[in-house]
Amino acid sequence: MTHEEKLALLATLLESTSQPEPDEDAAAEASALVRPRTEGNPLADLRFELLGPLVIRHGDLDVAPSAPKLRLILSTLLFNANKPVGASVLARELWSDGAPRTAHSTLQTYMFKLRRLFRAVLGLSVEYITREVLQTCSGGYVLRVDPSQLDITEFDHLVTAGSAAMHAGDYEKAANDLRRSLALWRGNVVHHGQWGTLLRAQVARLEERRFYAHTTRIDADLCLGRHREMISELASLVVEHPLHESAHTMLMIALYRAGRASAALEVYMRFRQRMLHELGIEPSDRIRALHMALLSTDPLLADRSLTSDMLLDRLVRTGGAQPRRRENSSAVTGG
Repeated sequence: MTHEEKLALLATLLESTSQPEPDEDAAAEASALVRPRTEGNPLADLRFELLGPLVIRHGDLDVAPSAPKLRLILSTLLFNANKPVGASVLARELWSDGAPRTAHSTLQTYMFKLRRLFRAVLGLSVEYITREVLQTCSGGYVLRVDPSQLDITEFDHLVTAGSAAMHAGDYEKAANDLRRSLALWRGNVVHHGQWGTLLRAQVARLEERRFYAHTTRIDADLCLGRHREMISELASLVVEHPLHESAHTMLMIALYRAGRASAALEVYMRFRQRMLHELGIEPSDRIRALHMALLSTDPLLADRSLTSDMLLDRLVRTGGAQPRRRENSSAVTGG
């Protein structure tokens, strides 16, 4: 069977709307698609990737369904792998507050299609898939997946490990772990349709954790003396996040350590002006303390053993921040 024929068979099985009775001939043909499965975990040959458009890898194939509503259901179940997801929750994800009267039966049809997809890929009966993989529980459904098969689990573990290494002062390990975590992302988490409330919340958490991993990895690289290499990345970051203080502070530190103190002061000036114009407030004591340290060429600025947070805390404690006031332009730029 050619690669195109295999994909065509999968599409036929998925889009079928026949009654939920196993088609033995189709199941026998579909079994030719798969390698022998690993004993103990029927999904062991699958890799579920949510850090980008949904992908379900089986060998060299992406076997994720193309239908938007099936992808949304799968994403919801995978974000909540091994936990019951109520049918009412899935209905809200699919239709918001406009669920049709046939929502319950339609949801059952979607589940049957997903089970047939797993059957086609794994060469197992629909009955086995229903009993061991995509289970019906009280009021909802559970997708049984080994956490190691989820890229979101691997991402979380790497970020946690990188953060712990950062706190322990092992900046090389922190940079490596966080770089590996970011490499798992294939783009933004996207869905060709309307996200439900639950998925929006989970995606927002992931994106925030991704940003934390990104900024912490840069911080680790600064501690390793890679300030020149980080300038362009940080310059891009402050454009994308014009009111994010940590990105601006790290750019100021990187520029200063690269011998560009005047450019670092200009970054502060632009950030302060944007804060005043858009929010009507002065920057925090921490970044103001960094500004004063730049003006006085404080020796602490060269201490690479300090993360940016540690450096700012130390500068604030040593009195680097002056009382809040609307500084004139010469004070801001050091003129």
